[in-house]
Formats: sequence, C-alpha cells, structure tokens
Amino acid sequence: MAYQALTEQTIIDYIKSRPALERIFPKDAPLIAKEVGDGNLNMVYIVQTADGTPRAAIVKQALPYLRILGEAWTLTRERMRFETQALLQYNKLTPGLAPEIYDVDDEMSLVSMEYLGDHLIMRKALVARQRLPHFADHISTFMARNLFFTSDLYLSGLEKKTLQAQYVNPHLNKIQEDFVFTNPLMESPENRWNPLVDDEVQRVRTNDALKIAAAEMKERYMTHAQALIHSDLHTGSLMVNANDTRVIDPEFAFYGPMGFDIGAVLENLILNLAAHYGHTADR
Repeated sequence: MAYQALTEQTIIDYIKSRPALERIFPKDAPLIAKEVGDGNLNMVYIVQTADGTPRAAIVKQALPYLRILGEAWTLTRERMRFETQALLQYNKLTPGLAPEIYDVDDEMSLVSMEYLGDHLIMRKALVARQRLPHFADHISTFMARNLFFTSDLYLSGLEKKTLQAQYVNPHLNKIQEDFVFTNPLMESPENRWNPLVDDEVQRVRTNDALKIAAAEMKERYMTHAQALIHSDLHTGSLMVNANDTRVIDPEFAFYGPMGFDIGAVLENLILNLAAHYGHTADR
C-alpha cells in the first residue's frame, strides 16, 4: 500500500492485512493498539489481542520528519530500512540479543517485531537500581561478534565493501555529527541545559583543547569505516531484565569506528556497576 502515517485506529486494519503477521495474530483475533514511542524519531505502537491471550507485537514506523521537532524538520524515511537491516544482522550474528523481526514493509517504512513486555529500557532499570547480573556478558558478546564479523578482520575486502554499501546513512550521520560533536560546543538553538550550570557550559565552550579533541573524534567518526556500528548505543537503546538483554533502535547504524560503540558500552557497564553496588556514577 502507498505510504501513510498510521494511527492507533488505522493500524489494526493494517495488521490484519499482513499475511506474515497471521502467526502472531489470527485473523479473527480482536486487537487493540497503543502508541508508546518516547523517542525522538519514530512512531512506536504496541499491538495486542483484546481477549486476554498473550499475543503482542511492536510496530515501528518512520515519519517523513523528525518527530521531536515536528513536520518542519524533514527527514528521510529510509532510516527504517537501516534499522531493519541492522536488526536482521544482529539476529543472524547474535540471536537472542535483539528483538525478533516478524514483518518488514519498506513502502510503509515500517517494521513489526517482538514485544518485550517483561523488559525495561535500561535507563529506567538503572534509575530503579535494578541489578543486571548478565548484562556484561550479553553486551560484550553482542559487541564482539557484531564488530568482528562485519569488519576486515573477518570479511574479505569485497564482502566488507558490499555490506558497507548497504549502510550509507548520511542523513542520520549528520544528526550525530551535529548533536554529538559540534552543537554542544557552540551556541545552537538545539542545546538545552539547566541554568544552574551556565558557568560550566561557558567553560566547555571556551575550552580550545576540548574543541580540538572533539573535532578529531568527529573526523574519525566520519572517516574510519571499521565495522557496522549501532552508533546510538546509550541506555535508551537497550532493553533489559535480570536475565536478558536486547539491543534496539539501530536506525543510526552505519560503517564507522568500533570505538564509538565500545565507548558507549563501557559507560553502560559503569552505570550498571554503580546501580549494582548502590553508588551514584560519576559521569
């Protein structure tokens, strides 16, 4: 069907029109949908049966603009293709560490996937001081396998460049380049901070050594195509419970420097240790 942004009402008919989802939702099953997306980019729905049977799925759709800023901030819907490709790659290399994909609709910029109802976004789990005893093992396995098997360390030059060509992601790259490496160090309308730290903000903006270091890191981010990286692997892109870890939201995925993901994971490990031992992490 031609692209249209779905709603809590129209998504039900859409789900019933998809043969691939019949194994999750029988055609005669009554369905309900709720929009639960709290991210910056996309619409996210929980669709589940209304008769009490434990059948549910997540349906995620890209809008033709940046959700958090509205229709004036246009953005390509192709980001959903990058996310879907990356999730399928994760399921191939690290099964059980990303949501299972049920259905993909490129024309609708939409993917249907496993509902992780017994998981929490890692940020919320850490705030609640939940202990995650398996997180270090899970995330290190995820990182080691996905970085190694998509790099020149494993692939031939032809294989790697062929895979790399599927992840040319310039629009979302620019968001990271601006919002991570550039805007925080200058006057920018996108910046937000507590007025109580105004003095610290000014010290950052006048720190020439820090600006040079950030520029050097930005250059590596833009040019070091070592492996397929998630590129947004913060605590909002991980769903966890005491026994399980899932990596989600890889719409920023592209071929970049391994250190960008590794650094993010190290921070997550430090935060997990702080929660485990009841201390406040010094970030």
